[in-house]
Amino acid sequence: MTSPRTFSAAEISDRMTVPGLLDPLRRAMISVSQGTAVHPPRFAVPVNPAGRMGVMYGALGDPAVHGAKILSLYPGAPAMGLSSHQGYVLLFDSTDGRPLGIFDADGLTAMRTAAVTMLATQALACRTPRIMTICGAGEQAEWHLRGCLACFPDADLRLWARRPDAAHELRARFPAEASIEVVHDLATAITGADVIHTTTAARAPFLPGALLEPGQHINLVGASLADSREIDDAGVARLRMFTDSRESASREAGEILGAIRSGVVAEDYPVIEIGAVLSGAVVGRQAKDDITGYKSHGLIVQDLAAAAAVLTSAEP
Repeated sequence: MTSPRTFSAAEISDRMTVPGLLDPLRRAMISVSQGTAVHPPRFAVPVNPAGRMGVMYGALGDPAVHGAKILSLYPGAPAMGLSSHQGYVLLFDSTDGRPLGIFDADGLTAMRTAAVTMLATQALACRTPRIMTICGAGEQAEWHLRGCLACFPDADLRLWARRPDAAHELRARFPAEASIEVVHDLATAITGADVIHTTTAARAPFLPGALLEPGQHINLVGASLADSREIDDAGVARLRMFTDSRESASREAGEILGAIRSGVVAEDYPVIEIGAVLSGAVVGRQAKDDITGYKSHGLIVQDLAAAAAVLTSAEP
């Protein structure tokens, strides 16, 4: 059997950038909306009271690859200096079944999540963003700052977190000349922003829909389970909503499910796949005053597309 190549988080970061993933992920998301990508529901198996094992698997036709992501999901791990999600993405060639690569899942997922957010922003924002706000101070906040700096270099960035000290610590990891301002008040942070990225571990909504302004675009990234949410019911009701997978949203979009349960939006609340916008099949923003939202769940095909791009970059 051919020995697969292995890639650490550092090697992934060295070989690939957020802008470098935009085209592979664009193709992957179009495949999802056209029904040519395979991405069955993810599942998690309890291991012990401390954690679970999570599994995602699927396949793409372009490039012709398939694979799986296997994770240990241990919420208490960060207290020991570890990630709460530890594991690997396994990539295979779908033409002959060869194992191609083993990739650090944390490093790959963090980068591809930010890259898909940048794609959604390019597709749905009212204009080239002048002000972008990142809510959160964890790993995804850091990667979204990196993505914004790389993909929207002329934008002024605001950083807000419930713990201002964490926001200042994150800001200190970036060059002093980078246009990143820590803002302590949430309302101030989002007022006048063209784009808002929510990248928190919130279980209950912290972003009030009443504060949203016409023309804004919101990327809901941090909450990925049905019992977690970052924006309130009023906010959901104001959004023209997009997502990576409608099927995933029907099971896991806590914001949407909560708003439906409360009766604030109807059972048939419209949700559009971003791949349909990227392919030109559906119009994204219909008017400059629309408030658009992109609900990110994270799909195995995004991991596979990103892994294949990293592997290609490593070929002589």
